[in-house]
Amino acid sequence: MARKKSNKFFGAFQIFFASIKTYFLYLDQCAKYLAFPIFGQLISLVLLLTITYFFATNIENIKNIHEFFNNDKHLLTTFYVIIAPFLLVFLKAFFNYLIAFCSLNILFFTNSKSKKSKNIDFCANDNVIKRKLPNYIFLLLIVSLCSIFPPILIFLSLCFQVFALEGDVSAPKAFSRSFELVKDNIIPTIIMIILCWGSTYYFLPELFMWVSEKVSLSTFVLTKLEIFYSLLPIENYNEILSNINMSTNVTELAMYSFYAMLSFVIIGFTLPFRCCCFTELYRMYDSDKIKENSKSTDEIVKRATSKKGKN
Repeated sequence: MARKKSNKFFGAFQIFFASIKTYFLYLDQCAKYLAFPIFGQLISLVLLLTITYFFATNIENIKNIHEFFNNDKHLLTTFYVIIAPFLLVFLKAFFNYLIAFCSLNILFFTNSKSKKSKNIDFCANDNVIKRKLPNYIFLLLIVSLCSIFPPILIFLSLCFQVFALEGDVSAPKAFSRSFELVKDNIIPTIIMIILCWGSTYYFLPELFMWVSEKVSLSTFVLTKLEIFYSLLPIENYNEILSNINMSTNVTELAMYSFYAMLSFVIIGFTLPFRCCCFTELYRMYDSDKIKENSKSTDEIVKRATSKKGKN
């Protein structure tokens, strides 16, 4: 028993480094798959905030364009019509990212041990999750609530793998299965969490920030952001910004924004890597059960693919 636990302890490190290779093996296809969910959110959000700001600060000028805009209802309707497309793009991209958060586990469960699949049917994997959408939404809500108590999240580390790979499992069942798998393997799980989150949430953003400074990319972006922030009445937000420990200095605000956007992109595009790590961890914890689930998962994916073909 001690030997088995020891194997799992070192297995967490082996999985982490093996997943790096698997991640780069599928990086080209995953990058295309995640391009819209990531950049769709980022670009549409930036445009929404920019349009809202300039609309709010130029209301009087807009009213002077035509008497139609002197009516507040007409003015608000115009504003909603302008931002509606960007809002819809943001919501669609956000929804796609949430689906990918779970469906990518199916990709690495069915492909990581074999040779690279040239044409991955991401839609089929997505359909497996969409078919259980109400349960998935419930799962996301509960996990979000549990984030208030971080230690609980350790035991929920594999709930998305369970939900994606164990057939028509409900959200409560996914929680209980994840707890069951993690409780006897808590040390390897914590190691994997530290490795994954430390590398993709901290190390890589810092590394890319350093590289961007060396190649002067950050200087170019920061110049543009400083111009934008210089147009804002920052002094009106001093109290709000000080409450969240943010500087009201234009340069520092620009730096913070650039780092936040860069981190968002990096964390988004490394989602497949984290999914691969935890899918393999799930495989290691319960290999006997996995053999049963492998058949049912293949059947579910085939069913989703066949439905797509009929449509």
